[in-house]
Amino acid sequence: MKPLSSYISIIMIIILLSGCSSSSQDDISKEKLSIYTSIYPIQFLVERIGGDTVVTKTIFPPGVEAHSYEPTAKDMVSIAKSDAFIYMGGGMEGFSETIASALESEQVELIPLSANEELFEHSQRTEIHGAREEEHNHHDHNPHLWLDPIRMIRMGQSVKDVLIELNPDKRTIYEKNFNYLSIELKLLDKKFKETLQNKTKREILVSHAAYNYWEERYGIIQIPINGITSSEEPSQKDLVTIIKEADKSNLHYVLFEQNTINSVSAIIQKEIRAQAFVLHNLEVLTENDIEHGEDYFSLMYRNLNVLDKVTK
Repeated sequence: MKPLSSYISIIMIIILLSGCSSSSQDDISKEKLSIYTSIYPIQFLVERIGGDTVVTKTIFPPGVEAHSYEPTAKDMVSIAKSDAFIYMGGGMEGFSETIASALESEQVELIPLSANEELFEHSQRTEIHGAREEEHNHHDHNPHLWLDPIRMIRMGQSVKDVLIELNPDKRTIYEKNFNYLSIELKLLDKKFKETLQNKTKREILVSHAAYNYWEERYGIIQIPINGITSSEEPSQKDLVTIIKEADKSNLHYVLFEQNTINSVSAIIQKEIRAQAFVLHNLEVLTENDIEHGEDYFSLMYRNLNVLDKVTK
């Protein structure tokens, strides 16, 4: 795949050429905000809070690996024509800085949610079990905030503020929708706590280290095979240590993810004779998720069911 930077000059030409023919489309789109997003949780927030006042679309195709995906030139042109592109930043998407550079002269608002440090407040340095702790701590923040329902509320607050800034006439709608969503997220958090609070065996062997916030809020102890991005594979020495850690904790499960094929995790599963389960990291929806009408809440409750099975 070509590096994204090689598309920039082509993209700018396409944008200029397409500008003349976009006026009628712009007139129609003024009725609703046009919002592009990266990861699915942001798309979900925009849809739930914006309601009928927004048209939102993720640039990620179903089921892709979100950390390594690069948008196409067509994606970039679509983003440039929209009102805003809301993305996570903070290392979540590999392309975010390049997009910001390529589109800085366009009228589209570029909004990285991770720029809001309040999203990470009260986040303590959690213990990352296994051989990869040092590598993990090279990251200032783990960007997988949405897996914590309370931090998802904070993300929603940021999205609500963006929508109000873009369309202040709809403030009442956005605040009402946000308040309803907050209630649902608090109920989800309550259910996680009720299900996990009395567990005494909390270790989970996961394919990549996305679950720091479950450690902090619910006492889950993750043993990650890969780093914060699923492409950060362990060394041979790390593998030996992870297998020993799994044996020591008497783990009988390996938790794979819906959008990654991890050969290393499969090796460890075979080595420790573990049963496989799937956790949904919610970075992107799969074709199957879309076909069956899954959303943030249905997938998070499914994750909770998995955690309930693999902890004791």
